[in-house]
Parts: sequence; structure tokens; C-alpha cells
Amino acid sequence: MKRKAKRTIPGRSNEVVLGREKGASTYDGMGTSMPPNKDAILIYFDQKGEAQLADTFYDEHENRAWKTPTGGAIHNWKVCAAEWIYNYRQEVKRRFRQSPFYSESI
Repeated sequence: MKRKAKRTIPGRSNEVVLGREKGASTYDGMGTSMPPNKDAILIYFDQKGEAQLADTFYDEHENRAWKTPTGGAIHNWKVCAAEWIYNYRQEVKRRFRQSPFYSESI
């Protein structure tokens, strides 16, 4: 069985942090800040090379109130963003393969 590391806050005397503090407005950069900052989404998509998708991703999830298509809560927006980018790239590949100019013999 794996042990979990105790999380401490620097500058405090070995006080263990049990979880996220309610009402914390700081962005942790891990994708768990919900709803996310739009600038963070723009940076994430730019790092992945798909900056043009960031606004579409943000707008669609904002309209859904950051819920999954089945109605469940999204806990980590970076997981959703990674899936969004993956699906987009697969769709581009599919369209390219269906193009009349595509040949597998190249």
C-alpha cells in the first residue's frame, strides 16, 4: 500500500494541510480551480499548439456551467481540455484521410 505524503504549508510549523481551503481564490495551476480563469485556458491551449480552440472550449463549457455532457461536475478542466484537443486532432486526421488527395502509398 502506498503512503500519502503529508502536505505542509511553507513558513508554518509542520501544520498539515488536509484539503483545499474554501474560498481560496488563488490559481494553483493544476487544473483544479473551478471555474478556471480564461487566461489560464488560453495559455494551456497555446502550449499545446491549438490556441484557436481555446475560446470555443471556454464558451462551450461556460454555457454548460462546467458540467459534463451527462450532468456531472468537472473537477479538473485540464483533463477536459486534453480530451478536447485529442478529439480535435483525431477529427483533423479523419478529414485528411477522407480527402480525395490522400494516398496511403506515400
